[in-house]
Amino acid sequence: MKLENKLKNLPSSSGVYLMKDAQHKVIYVGKAKNLKNRVRSYFQKNTDDRLYKEYLVRYVSDIDFVLTETEKEALILENNLIKQFKPKFNINLRDDKTFICIKLESNKKFPYPKVVRQIEDDGALYFGPYASSRAIRHTLRYIHDIIPIRKCPDNVFKKRVKPCLYYQIQKCLGPCCDLVDEVTYQKMIDQVVLILKGKQEDLIGMLKQQMSEESKAMRYEKAAKIRDCIRAIEETVEKQRIHSMTFVDRDVFGYYVVRNEVYIEVMFIRSGNMEDVASYHFATNHNTIEEIFRSFLNQFYSQTRFIPAEVIVPVESVDAKVLEEWLTEKKGKKVEVIHPQRGDKVRLIEMAQRNAENVYLLSVNHEDDFARTLNALKETLHLRHTPERIECFDISNIFGKQAVGSMVTFTQGKPDKSRYKRFRIKTVGQIDDYAMMHEVLTRRYKRAVGEGDLPNLIMVDGGKGQLGIALKVFEALAISNVDLVALAKGRKENNGAGEKIGEQIFVPYVPDAVMLSPSSPELLFLEKVRDEAHRFAISYHRKLRDKEYYKSPLDEIPGIGVARKKKLFKCFGSIEGIRNATVEQLTEISKLPPKQAAEIFNYLHINPINPKYEIRNSK
Repeated sequence: MKLENKLKNLPSSSGVYLMKDAQHKVIYVGKAKNLKNRVRSYFQKNTDDRLYKEYLVRYVSDIDFVLTETEKEALILENNLIKQFKPKFNINLRDDKTFICIKLESNKKFPYPKVVRQIEDDGALYFGPYASSRAIRHTLRYIHDIIPIRKCPDNVFKKRVKPCLYYQIQKCLGPCCDLVDEVTYQKMIDQVVLILKGKQEDLIGMLKQQMSEESKAMRYEKAAKIRDCIRAIEETVEKQRIHSMTFVDRDVFGYYVVRNEVYIEVMFIRSGNMEDVASYHFATNHNTIEEIFRSFLNQFYSQTRFIPAEVIVPVESVDAKVLEEWLTEKKGKKVEVIHPQRGDKVRLIEMAQRNAENVYLLSVNHEDDFARTLNALKETLHLRHTPERIECFDISNIFGKQAVGSMVTFTQGKPDKSRYKRFRIKTVGQIDDYAMMHEVLTRRYKRAVGEGDLPNLIMVDGGKGQLGIALKVFEALAISNVDLVALAKGRKENNGAGEKIGEQIFVPYVPDAVMLSPSSPELLFLEKVRDEAHRFAISYHRKLRDKEYYKSPLDEIPGIGVARKKKLFKCFGSIEGIRNATVEQLTEISKLPPKQAAEIFNYLHINPINPKYEIRNSK
């Protein structure tokens, strides 16, 4: 009766409705231009061909609604409520793709293209999005190859007192040491902007003019470098150009429905160039494809992302005009939502549709193939469990210094980065990989045993020695129901021929190593897991090493910041040069206040300088 009364008294204005089940849980959120007509249609027969309508109303026990001034406000509120309640019958876009953009802080001195995952209103220029780090690495490598702008991040740039190797090989003009003026550098940044905007043709015209000027001035070496740069750009333009005669920024959507699942493909086209693609996959929840796309588009653009001039969709959206208005407001420029009927735009949609179908076929094949790989691993290595979750460990250090351990997790054959862990070695101060591995494994599994959070398979990077250490940890912590293996890298036999031995897999209580074919899927997968653990360990070790590298005795003196330290090194060349300077020289040459100059002088003459600082500052 309560539900019937609400249906009778529904208002005719725009707003959002929330359908609830018997436990008062929100199971569906929708928006309407006219709440009365829209909500009542769910409970009327033969008024709609949506398959999910009849299925949904079986569970509805109550309906709440929120009135809004406009349909656009209802659209925004619907997105927020879907994120908040995660209703069972809505398309809930859990976008695990953190899209990467290139940020160029053109309003700062000596900017450089940096990789970011959030677009902010900070006056900087943003280019993208790129769905994969591979695509963005390719773009940045291309830029750095042809334009000698700075490559070092801000924290390194501020501390550098001498130009780096890139300056020596003429890949950077040394802005860190003021070896290039701002006007010249800005011209290079303008070239970077043209590339990132896809306007390589304009850049080629600019470079050809520069080449001509250098040639007339008989600076033939510079002219030859510009010529090579033009050729590199022309080759890239030929590879990138898709069959589009317009240079508009577009997002093109395609889909493929199979059973109760939908695969959606998005092609990001920027200035006529195909920059990247992204794929999405979720259950249809008995929704029609029109309803799926209506909800998907609303949620897709509610996230922080680049908004193009055209959004090209394969189905008619009832929210097209409202979406256009909302996106135009967010972008600050006109945005069109287009469902094309003919021409180039239809062919772009067909391309996206084929890609969506291909994603489905590849995912099915990959899942089947990978299930076979995991089962084959179980049989070959005589494991007790199928290794659906694997944790792999590696140690990284240089002569025992800055020693770290890493743990990576693969679930169903895919990296599970939320479960990655890093360990800074605390109890071992010398070169002892076995003791370091013992510490890391003990710290990890002492906690994991208490939480009941054990994987199917534990893998350590190393041979029988590392395997023995892991077995000792298992025995100490009474771990008995987890499989364990060690993977040792191949090496060359010292038999004159130098023949290489393949990867060796060691299993507990088996004297000989298990040898798999170098091309077998099982070994390739184990190598992938081991290499990821090694990469993760190396990245952490490098981070700690870099932090240690940039330490200086000056860091111990209050009031000496990055800028003042950089100036001192620039004036005196090294820490030894600073120590040999008098108080008067420190004051006059580096323009320090007399009190601070005296503090530096006294500190460096009372405290001995560690030789490692002298080595670092002489480089």
